[in-house]
Amino acid sequence: MEKNGNVQDEFIEELKRKNATVTVFLTRGNRITGKIIDHDKYTVLLEVEGEPNLIYKHAISTIVVGG
Repeated sequence: MEKNGNVQDEFIEELKRKNATVTVFLTRGNRITGKIIDHDKYTVLLEVEGEPNLIYKHAISTIVVGG
């Protein structure tokens, strides 16, 4: 991973680059499993069953590699 000072973005970018399946746990207790398409400062775009899902980072509690 490159060192640009933002561990969160480095981690998400690495998962995107590897095309890894991830499970995203939300602060409400829901979980979503898919692949990271893209991300920016505030959001993560996740592909779930062929459909894009936009998730705000402030709603994410945990990202786990694997499904």
